Amino acid sequence: MTVHPFIEAEKQAGHSVKRACELLEVSRAAFYARRTSTTRSPSRAGRGADRADHRRPRPVQGCLRRPAHPRRPQA
Repeated sequence: MTVHPFIEAEKQAGHSVKRACELLEVSRAAFYARRTSTTRSPSRAGRGADRADHRRPRPVQGCLRRPAHPRRPQA
């Protein structure tokens, strides 16, 4: 049984979320994480394109680092 709807009802009634979470032995972080994930899930569908931009390699700025001595060819 999930207790998050009960905590949400307590919040809407103006009661303390902290106290409700303590009584039901649920962390407030878990309550707020679930609350934001259920209300914002449709908008997160479009974030896939944003994440793909972060995986794109960036152009190199400046000169590349080279070792002080070039490696000798191995025989």
